[in-house]
Amino acid sequence: MTQLSWSDIFTDASELDFPMLLAQWPGVVTGPLSPIGSSAFGDLYFQRPNGGIECLDVLEGGVHLVADSFESFQQMMNSMEWQEDKLLTSGVALLKDKAVLRGAGQFYAFAPHPAFTGQIDWNHVMPMDAAVWHSICSQALGVAP
Repeated sequence: MTQLSWSDIFTDASELDFPMLLAQWPGVVTGPLSPIGSSAFGDLYFQRPNGGIECLDVLEGGVHLVADSFESFQQMMNSMEWQEDKLLTSGVALLKDKAVLRGAGQFYAFAPHPAFTGQIDWNHVMPMDAAVWHSICSQALGVAP
């Protein structure tokens, strides 16, 4: 398998316009939060004031508790099994092998969105502007008009 760097699979919040991305999900993410970053596919990770880490899932929809603390989250992030399951590292490696590379401010996008097909199709992935991908995901999952 292709070697992946951390930046291949995760984007730090400092490189994202978190408020603009969250604006694509009206009413889904509310309340105070501290941005952490995103997967290569656009899932957004953030910390709540109580210490819990949550994820906005752009493929299945909704916000889910990931860890009770940042320390627990760090441990999970260092687990190859967790990375494969949540950050889809095998898919990222496949895309990298096929020279499908995303640039700064981009996520990997599925066309069509898995909400329409019921599955992830690795043959129909392309780099897409982060805001555009979040807008598509929100609409595909019935959140935004």
